[in-house]
Amino acid sequence: MSAAEGRVGRHAAAVPTEERMGVAEVIRAAGFAVMLLWLNAYVCREMFVRYTPRMNSMQGFWIALARLGGGWFHSEWWRYWDCGAPLEFVYAPLVPALSAGIAAARGVPHDVGFQTVSGLVYCLGPVTLFVMAWLLTRAPGYAFAAAALYSLTAPSQLFVPGCSVLHAASLDARRFYLATVWDETPHMAALAILPLVILFLSLSIRTRRPVYYAVTALAIAVCALASDFGPVLTAMASLCILFVLRREDWPGNLRLTAAIGLFSYAICSPWLSPSNILAITGSSNGGGGGSWTIGSFTALGIVATGWALLWHYLPRWTKDWRLQFFALFAWLTGSVPVMSTYLNRQFLPQPGRYKVEMELSLSLLAIFAARPAFARIPRPLRACLIFLLVALGAEQIVSQRKFAKAVLAPADAAQTIEYRASIWARDHLPGIRIMMPGSIGKWTDVFTNIEQFAGGSWSVAYNPIQQRANDGIYNGGDTPEQDARVAITWLKAYGTGAVAVSGPNSQELWKGFGHPKKFDGILPALWSVDDVTIYRVPLRSDSLAHVVPESAVVRRAPSGPRDTKEVEKYVAALEDRSLPTAEFRWEGNNRIHISTVAWPGQAVSVQVTQHPGWHAEANGISRQINADGLGLMWLQAGCKGPCEVQLEYDGGTELRLCRLLSGVAVLALAVFFGWLAVRAWVLSLRVKGRHAT
Repeated sequence: MSAAEGRVGRHAAAVPTEERMGVAEVIRAAGFAVMLLWLNAYVCREMFVRYTPRMNSMQGFWIALARLGGGWFHSEWWRYWDCGAPLEFVYAPLVPALSAGIAAARGVPHDVGFQTVSGLVYCLGPVTLFVMAWLLTRAPGYAFAAAALYSLTAPSQLFVPGCSVLHAASLDARRFYLATVWDETPHMAALAILPLVILFLSLSIRTRRPVYYAVTALAIAVCALASDFGPVLTAMASLCILFVLRREDWPGNLRLTAAIGLFSYAICSPWLSPSNILAITGSSNGGGGGSWTIGSFTALGIVATGWALLWHYLPRWTKDWRLQFFALFAWLTGSVPVMSTYLNRQFLPQPGRYKVEMELSLSLLAIFAARPAFARIPRPLRACLIFLLVALGAEQIVSQRKFAKAVLAPADAAQTIEYRASIWARDHLPGIRIMMPGSIGKWTDVFTNIEQFAGGSWSVAYNPIQQRANDGIYNGGDTPEQDARVAITWLKAYGTGAVAVSGPNSQELWKGFGHPKKFDGILPALWSVDDVTIYRVPLRSDSLAHVVPESAVVRRAPSGPRDTKEVEKYVAALEDRSLPTAEFRWEGNNRIHISTVAWPGQAVSVQVTQHPGWHAEANGISRQINADGLGLMWLQAGCKGPCEVQLEYDGGTELRLCRLLSGVAVLALAVFFGWLAVRAWVLSLRVKGRHAT
């Protein structure tokens, strides 16, 4: 026997011998899938016809991206939040792009398009779970039970409770709450794709068939394009699969999995470029999701120890690799939120959000671990238990439907402070960069096209210095006077001509200002409603371009929110009336024109985030763009008098290469699937020819 034949033999042996799938099983499975779709669609049906605004969430973030984003297939500069960033860096594109597509196809507002996507994700998550469990175990009834349990309960509440009454909390419509009231649609979209990743990766390893390789790579890419959680979830699931499928083939399985992962990365690389990954990592470590500490090693050690124990003893308890996988996956996903809650330790950012993965894995483990015992119960008792479970499930459906009707009751966004503040700013402060706080900032660009100092998500922020400035504006000092001085310095440094402040009695959700009255008597108040006040920040010019001495450019990145010594020197230059002014004009999203007068020894400072994708010409001569200590752009124009500066954004070398890599990978997939279709068509013609003769 040749080495190749030996390898094929080993991999063929890895596939369990199963009876051929019959028509009856397929029909039964299709019926279960339809029931799951109906069950979830019945609960959430209003999600497909109207939008109920939830200002206590980041839903406005996704809707604004759907409304204003367009560079899904080409590089585009996003100028509306955080002083600008590449659109690829703002967030994973799947949910906003689908929302925009559905809104255009149905002729509905973008908020309805987004809610439709949320409804689809809510309904399809249990269905993909069912399909994966059924095709892996060939037990459609148990797979349906696991998917129904996932649909109707929140088993994670038994271990990481959200309230004191554990049994009641476990029956909450938590998944529906996350999809409608909170802002987990992208995360849940990635989780809805994950069962397909698990299914096709296991088939790839067990069968070594190229068609499964291709489908797996595509599923992983879609999962990653849905949410930044996608790559982490894929890595978790892949690790569990590798450790339960034929341990003696582990090196080969690892190489195959890595190859599939690299190909899937090529597909989604524009949205996960190396610099973007570094930015996300830096933001997560320094933001509200918690950073890596010495305790993280302890957390990792606990997970590894539990993993090793399970991996060692599971084969003694069960020979079924699928049940072993469910157990390992439940341990891996469940340990993250459990350790964060009870031990205050973590090794992944935002560990509490892994409760949704915990619920999926616990549903699978609970049903399939009970399967052998349930099969031994006498048939009459088994029938009674099934009837009881169906009755309890019906009660849950009714309960969750009542909850959904209350949650999805019509509401008028125009009555919210987010809408009123945004519309007033649009009408009275046109063309001025504004800092909108908290939930107002997340919703402003749903209603307007305002360029904001902030507004983005801290977890993917591209410019860490801008995030420090944001912290300094909220809490820049121990006293109101010091706080106001630091905040105004930061606002002026980033060309922010107005700031909205939410007080303790406002409707704005987060209320982040340490001293909400600090600007009173210092900045002119332009508008005040429901304890939200918009102040005008006095700037010499509302332009985002300025001519300053090169010596005034901030060279060193401030070490923290209150480190403003060098920033104050830059602000003083901005206010120096002896220096020429500069006209700044956007010509689309990827082009800026600046008209000014500049002389040797002077710099043109542009209060837009620096990125290698920006290129400049001054009076027709190419000039190098530099990053200052604030993460903004500046250049030596080389002018001696009148100066016309043109800035163009093309994504830069890295993103262009990633776009090329992605295009080649997608084309390769298309050619492969096209070849499969042609081959199937040719084979069908041959079969027809044989029958004809």
